[in-house]
Amino acid sequence: MDSFDIDKLVDKLNFDDNFHNYHVNDIYLSNYQISILERNNIKYKNYNNLKSLIFDIDYFLNNYGSEDEELDKLLDDLVEFNYYKNINK
Repeated sequence: MDSFDIDKLVDKLNFDDNFHNYHVNDIYLSNYQISILERNNIKYKNYNNLKSLIFDIDYFLNNYGSEDEELDKLLDDLVEFNYYKNINK
């Protein structure tokens, strides 16, 4: 069985890239998520709400033949975030 040094693994984590630090209206994005959107020329700052951003990412993936797995994963994350943020409790 392989042994791992937890301290070394934790040191490699980049919390700044994964922490949601962009917030406008109901859109929360990490630096990593922003880099994915920018790489695909999606202007996230032009959106007034998360649902519109989700719709356009989905449209982009379905209509432009994008094989970007990171963008697909980002879409899943945003859909899940939207669901739990807006569910009636």
